[in-house]
Amino acid sequence: MKNEVRCKACGYIMSEGRLKDVCPACGVPKTAFEPYKDTLSEKRRFILDLHIHPIVIHFPQAFASILPVLIIAGILLKGQCSDMLLSALTVLIYLLPFTVAAAIVSGLIDGKTRFKSLITIALKQKIGIAMLLLLLSVIMGIYTFINPVTTSSFAVVFVLSIACVGCEIALGQIGNKLMEPKLPG
Repeated sequence: MKNEVRCKACGYIMSEGRLKDVCPACGVPKTAFEPYKDTLSEKRRFILDLHIHPIVIHFPQAFASILPVLIIAGILLKGQCSDMLLSALTVLIYLLPFTVAAAIVSGLIDGKTRFKSLITIALKQKIGIAMLLLLLSVIMGIYTFINPVTTSSFAVVFVLSIACVGCEIALGQIGNKLMEPKLPG
């Protein structure tokens, strides 16, 4: 088992053998490091170190946040540029529910791995907001399928996309507080 150390200033964890004169994260002297013992089992550490959930959540975040921008650009631009933006917008709208569903699954796995339960207050809040985001993204996809995106249907899609961005922000605020906590074992 490798010996690890943690920076008391910023919390950076690294192998003791790789520590040089300063913390690679915050630059404080190596005297600010203390011995660190990981309290997670090897299996749980392996799953968390894959970083699947943080990677997967960035797809719906990117899709949701670019939708309003594409809508505004589609309104402002004319001709072929507008047509290309509408096509890109439509593809992203159709993909959004699938990326949200993948993020939900990875979030459930991450929550269960970190906290051994999905019924904590914060995790129930995240699950509820994630389900609302999924519902909004499905509604937007169905609406777009029934009413292809044109300059006349921008308003509905814009409102739905802003609501999706709001859900993403709320999820990020809760998730930011849950990044470091992990139950031991």
